[in-house]
Amino acid sequence: MKRHRQKKRFIRVVFVGTVGFVLALLAYRFTVNAPVFQGEDDYSLYVRDTGSTVEEVFQPLMDQALVPHPRWFKVLLTLKGNPKARRGHYILHGEVGMLQAIRMLQYGFEDPIWLRMGGYLTPAQIAERWSELFGYPLDSATKALEQDLGFEHLVPNSYWVYWSYDPPALVERLQHEYRVFWTEERLWQAAQLNLSPEEVVVLASIVQAETKQPDELGRVAGLYLTRLKMGKRLEADPTAVYAYKQRYPHSGIIRRVTGKITSIDHPYNTYRRSGLPPGALATVEPDVLDAVLDAAPSGEVYMCADPKRPGYHVFARSYAEHLRNSARYHESLNRRGIRR
Repeated sequence: MKRHRQKKRFIRVVFVGTVGFVLALLAYRFTVNAPVFQGEDDYSLYVRDTGSTVEEVFQPLMDQALVPHPRWFKVLLTLKGNPKARRGHYILHGEVGMLQAIRMLQYGFEDPIWLRMGGYLTPAQIAERWSELFGYPLDSATKALEQDLGFEHLVPNSYWVYWSYDPPALVERLQHEYRVFWTEERLWQAAQLNLSPEEVVVLASIVQAETKQPDELGRVAGLYLTRLKMGKRLEADPTAVYAYKQRYPHSGIIRRVTGKITSIDHPYNTYRRSGLPPGALATVEPDVLDAVLDAAPSGEVYMCADPKRPGYHVFARSYAEHLRNSARYHESLNRRGIRR
């Protein structure tokens, strides 16, 4: 009889425990672990004001009926002391539970964003993009790029970064990518050209502006390397145009590089100044940098646009040959009525 009572008691305990466990799971599922967001697509939540509580951050979503169980969410927030939300970018979707969301914002477990930076962008354009993306003051973005990082240390690519980065953290992230790019082999190649990595970037920015044809990049780079070795001015049209645009930013589209442009006295104008300009004209694609590092000078010293193959150039070793090529090109411009 005693054994029978013990068995019944054991069964009751197991039953009550099982029911309690199931009820606890259901309570957890529909309260603590209930979805904090309902929407067709993922939602990027940006916390800008670090003085805001989690409830204040979520209030606009609750007002839009995007939080499935707002009452339970507020109860849970109260139990957690309604903590402050840390600055950051957080992705919400149907798999994010209420407690998980509170912890994400409370401890700053943010989701990264893509920082995309391509070639052919000027320092002003990059700084403006950083200012818009991260909310930096424009002068802070400019200082971070040009002074703290160094424009020539910016390797165009797409990077995972955190939106909460302040300018020093972003600079450190991009300096790491610069160090990754400049491998021992690339450093050795630059040394063989008697150029520093920064000088390679400056030269590559000229090559990139000069030609858009991948099969011509190395040849153009070789020409400029020959002129540098000979001590001749580069006389690169992109540098003259860059200098003219810096001096006259509202001058419009330049389709013909005239003497008025090449004669301008400016540090970037390689028609007037020897050696490389003091900085890169724009961000440079990694493929262009490698084309410069792989360039093999062949003795060509002059080039001009090829009227028969738009986008390409004709090259020359002698000035007399270059004058003939240049005359044919300018004749084609005159026939098309291109004066500036």
